[in-house]
Amino acid sequence: MLVGCDGWLSSVRTLTGFEAVPEYSGYFLWRGAPDELRLSDHTRSSIFDTYSFYVGTHLQALGYPIPGGRHGLDPGSRRYNFAWFRLADADQLGEMLVDKAGVHHEFSVPPPHVRRDLIDGMRADAGELLPPHVDCVDQIDQPFFTPIYDVMPDRMSSGRVAFVGDAAATVRPHAGFGASKAASEALALAECLGEVDEVGEALALYERRRLPVARKAVAHGRLLGAQLGSRLETAEEVAMHRTLQDPQELMGRIAVPNFLARV
Repeated sequence: MLVGCDGWLSSVRTLTGFEAVPEYSGYFLWRGAPDELRLSDHTRSSIFDTYSFYVGTHLQALGYPIPGGRHGLDPGSRRYNFAWFRLADADQLGEMLVDKAGVHHEFSVPPPHVRRDLIDGMRADAGELLPPHVDCVDQIDQPFFTPIYDVMPDRMSSGRVAFVGDAAATVRPHAGFGASKAASEALALAECLGEVDEVGEALALYERRRLPVARKAVAHGRLLGAQLGSRLETAEEVAMHRTLQDPQELMGRIAVPNFLARV
């Protein structure tokens, strides 16, 4: 058997003949992780040690501490993982996907090749739109952006091939569910292989158990993304957009354990 765990643009999925086309969400993330000691005293004392959110109309920014070089966890040796959701329609994204050498990329631009004019524009916008203590934007040597896509194939197995993690289904990052989803799918796959002797039947059982969970997670990620107001295609998404303008409502749906049990 073969396990495809090669990400949202899975080559294994393509080779099996049921490739899922990524669907662009209408927004992207600016990202970076500056060293802790490069941040201002005010930033380090006010938000560094917390999982902080800043939300507004068509805007969401967040950050939290992560290990530094050589997995440093001591104060002063960590980094600050920063992410800023921005809206961009398909045409705007297409223009952004042209790198500094003039090469157009289909889905994303490697960080070292992001154009300087885009980075300068991002920093200028941050000065106008983000609170002043989010000075980490100016301390990121190589900011990069990640377009947000939905990927929801109709299958999680094919014959003797199974898919795990983002190769099985890609959930938007709002709930921070990617690693947990991949781990739970790997565990479920092992359990099914232990219960059923024939590989094809075991993988079919795995799909029956995990495909509904994946669909539920993808749908929930789409609803959380409604806060940004992009591509509101259903009455439920319009209603959720209005609800999530209240920061408490947004946190009540993101900062919860086992969110799938509550949706």
